[in-house]
Formats: sequence, structure tokens, C-alpha cells
Amino acid sequence: MASLIAALDQSVTQIGISGVRYTRQQLYYEFCRTLLPFAQVVASWSSVAAVGSASVLAAWRPSRPLWSGIMGAGARIAVPSLVRRLPFTLTPPVTDALFDEVLTTYRIRYGDPPGLLPDDPAPWRAIDGREPDLYDYGLAYALVCQDASIAQMLRANFLHMEMACAILAREEATPLPDALVAMLIRASSPRVLLVHDASLAGLRWITHAAELLDVPRGFRVTALGLRPMHALRRHLFALRHAADTGELPASLNLIERLWLRAGYQAELAALSPVVLLRALRRATRPTPRRDSWWSGFHRWRASGYMSWTA
Repeated sequence: MASLIAALDQSVTQIGISGVRYTRQQLYYEFCRTLLPFAQVVASWSSVAAVGSASVLAAWRPSRPLWSGIMGAGARIAVPSLVRRLPFTLTPPVTDALFDEVLTTYRIRYGDPPGLLPDDPAPWRAIDGREPDLYDYGLAYALVCQDASIAQMLRANFLHMEMACAILAREEATPLPDALVAMLIRASSPRVLLVHDASLAGLRWITHAAELLDVPRGFRVTALGLRPMHALRRHLFALRHAADTGELPASLNLIERLWLRAGYQAELAALSPVVLLRALRRATRPTPRRDSWWSGFHRWRASGYMSWTA
């Protein structure tokens, strides 16, 4: 237990470096990354590949030890790059129950980890009837999160203030509040962005989200969440549950279908809080278009002697 407490202390330090607020589930995955860093996974695969290739060559040509050494060294060089490119997810090294036990012991010794949000999100305050002058403004988009704790975390980090948007949990946005709809209507191109897990429940939710949220006609509904391929390429920790896969969305490829049918799912909380915030900022901010060198050349030709200062 002492080593687990030390690992949790290291995780709290690591996740708190950036000063973000985080949920209990995000701390759980940070704890898993501390116990099983991806670099350790790569090193293990490299060692196995090197020993395996050298052993096979030694058994095939026992009189050539030099070639066995070269094969082993080559495997150690080539395998890390290959492992990083392969799509797979990791199994958490500790169970949820064991993490709860470690966290309880940590709280008894050191108190609440700094930055950790309460386990139960604050009750939703309906925006209808509050600050009536607020509804005179328009909103370009609203983020609706499948997980209420993720919505709580985004609001606690003031993403809604930074991005000038509304952030609601799925339960809070079903259906969309009338006041929020009125604010979105005032935008030129209102959007509802869905933030979801890489799971069957998440994929089915975004498929029927427009009807469930009662999104008015003319609003664009866009999925910004985690797809199975994102989880596989990022090598996230994934949980496995027995699930009735049923009919899967047609947009999934073969690897994603096999992964889901095997019962895997990756939560959005498996991403680092900083990575999640950065990804949402990048997805919601318009990217400024960079002029090409050729268009700049044309602009220079059109510039006159007195127009350089313009």
C-alpha cells in the first residue's frame, strides 16, 4: 500500500502541475499512467521482440552468434516506432475499487488532493429566469457532454468563459433549455457540439442526439468526442464490459467494430485534463487561414510606393 500511496502522490503532483481542476476519474487514469507508463510498455515489447528474434535465429543458425546480436539490436531499434504506430488500448493496472481504497488512505493522511473536484457534481441551476438581460446576447455554440463530471470539469476550468459558449451535461440539455435556444438562434450559424466517450453508449447517443435534445431545425449538430480509433491510436486505458453490441454505426471501420464487439470502451476521462482542454480549444476555435507565398507575391505587386504603410 505504501508504494501505491507514493504513486498516487506522484500522480497528484503530475496532474496538478498545470493548475487545472480534475475529476476523480481523471485522477484514476493519471494513477494508471504513473503505474504503467507507455514508455515501459514500449520497452517491454522491444525486449520481447529482441529476445525472440535472436532466439529464433540462434536456433536456426547456431553457428552465427553475430547475426543473432544484429537481429536483436535491430529489433530494439525498429520495434519502438512500430509499437507507437500500432492501434491498441491498454488495460488499467489497478481496479477501480483498489484506487478508491488508495485514495481514501491518501485523504486520511494528506487531505483532499489539490485541484480534485467533488465526486458529486453541483446540482444544475436552470438558466431560465436568471439574469434576463443575458438572453439578449447570442451564442455561437453549446457543448453537451455525455458525462456530467466532464461538463463539471470543463466549467470548473472556465472553458465556457474562455470560449464564450455554454457547457451542459446530457441530462441538463435534454431537451435544450428555451433560453439557450433563444441565444443560439441569435448566432449566424448555431452549433451544438457533442462530447462523448468511445463506447457503444456514446456512439448511439450522438446518432440520436438531435431528436433527444430536441435541437431546432437549422442548428448544426457535430460530434467532437472520442471515437474508438482515437482511443486506439492514443493507446488509452480502456475498460471491458459485457455489452450487447447489436447494430453498429456504419461509419466505423473493421478495427473499431472488432474492438467494440470485444466489449471495450474508453472514457473521455482517460485523456489527460490538459490534453482534453487543448483539444476542445483547437476544435472550437476557427483556425486562421495562412496566405500562401504566391498570394503574398501578388499583394506585393499591387502595393505602390505610398501604400507600404497600409
